[in-house]
Amino acid sequence: MTRASASGSALSLSWCLVVLLMMGARFAHAQLPGPREAAGALNFDLRAQPLQDALAEFARITGHSVLVSSSLTAGRDAAPVQGRLAPREALRQLLTGSGLVARYVGEQSFTLVPEFEAEANAPAAPRGEAPVGSDEAAAELRAYAAPLQSSITRVLCIAQPDAFGRYRLGVQLWIGADGTVRDIRVLEGSGQRERDARVLRSLRDLVVDAPPPTLRQPITILLTPRTDPARDCRPHRRDGARAG
Repeated sequence: MTRASASGSALSLSWCLVVLLMMGARFAHAQLPGPREAAGALNFDLRAQPLQDALAEFARITGHSVLVSSSLTAGRDAAPVQGRLAPREALRQLLTGSGLVARYVGEQSFTLVPEFEAEANAPAAPRGEAPVGSDEAAAELRAYAAPLQSSITRVLCIAQPDAFGRYRLGVQLWIGADGTVRDIRVLEGSGQRERDARVLRSLRDLVVDAPPPTLRQPITILLTPRTDPARDCRPHRRDGARAG
């Protein structure tokens, strides 16, 4: 497991849950740099080197955080990157020839996936379904993300009333057609194995609505610290009391 991050500079000040179905899991434009990024070019002078080392150096320069299994980066090399570039353009150059592409799950957090998976992100939509990338498909995914986030918040607040919202953790979920969690794995540990194991046990028992047909799995979820975890958990107390 690899976590490249620039000494906390990529951490959000408020808690967030980033679901990798939110306008990025299946839409190619999510990997294009935006206007803000083009204006924020940085100087890069990265040599060809093992990919894991290059990602750590990229994170140091940009403050971006990568959530990726070490088994995916093992044995892969990064291409050299020189010049003044927007971070995402530099990352694209760094990954040239590696067989991997970046998929952002937040403004400064990304995962890596094999190129063949990225190319399969936009299959032709079956008859009667909204075409991938359409406004209808995007709205469908956003609508699914909201209750999913609420469900995850609820189970973690119940399981970890004194720890929820006070750590950073990245996981991937595979959700079956019946709404149950079929598989789960840690991308970025919180630093405490016992806590991570408790989160996994809680999420394995999660039952949500059936995922929409436009959802490509796995779903990547990034938990970062919240400003007021107690308030956020109040609607989900064991006694069922609602926040007033």
